[in-house]
Amino acid sequence: MQTFDKQWNQVHDSRNWGRYPAEELVRFMARNYYTGDRSKVRVLDLGCGTGANTWFLCREGFSTVAFDGAFVATTKAARMCSELSAKASFLQADAGVLPFKSETFDVVADIGALSANSSAGIRQILKEICRVLKPGGRVFSSVLFTQSTSGFRSGEKIDNHSYRNIEHGPVAGLGTIHFFTRPEIKRLWQNAGFDEPVIDVITRTDHGGSLRVSFYTAMARKLEK
Repeated sequence: MQTFDKQWNQVHDSRNWGRYPAEELVRFMARNYYTGDRSKVRVLDLGCGTGANTWFLCREGFSTVAFDGAFVATTKAARMCSELSAKASFLQADAGVLPFKSETFDVVADIGALSANSSAGIRQILKEICRVLKPGGRVFSSVLFTQSTSGFRSGEKIDNHSYRNIEHGPVAGLGTIHFFTRPEIKRLWQNAGFDEPVIDVITRTDHGGSLRVSFYTAMARKLEK
């Protein structure tokens, strides 16, 4: 099942964004992987976009593979990493059909990629993430938009939690967006083969308080066989 929304090619072509890593990912990696030989920690940057998190992972010494469905994004990401002397492997791929062998990675980092899918797409991607993770490996997801984010229920409804062509708010113009609930995250992750995820929420306002941005972070381990 292919999950990539081709609208992201246009988004990445028209916007100059994504140069700095997500604070939540920095904190997660520091808490869990800063001791020991980092070069032995294999990380998959899922839906890497223009490489904001990729260069951070590389510069911190992790063995990093990054991919995105948008050719424009991977081209920009590879260029930025080259400029920063950050060595990563890049490829264009669909998150619903990951081109990697099973049990390849120690960590999968998802910063906003899962959110850009319908419920069916998210289920498929989580199964693929679980497949390519080693037993006991971790998936860390952030920017899992909550239903209190401005723009929820605007645009074209795809399913109960997913909308396309959202009319206003921080995710307007970004194609398909899924708005999560905490029970849903627990159910989806555990059904895919993970233990119960550790979930936190981050909420802020923007544009003088006129917009609300709220999202979950979730960390879970692949269950041991």
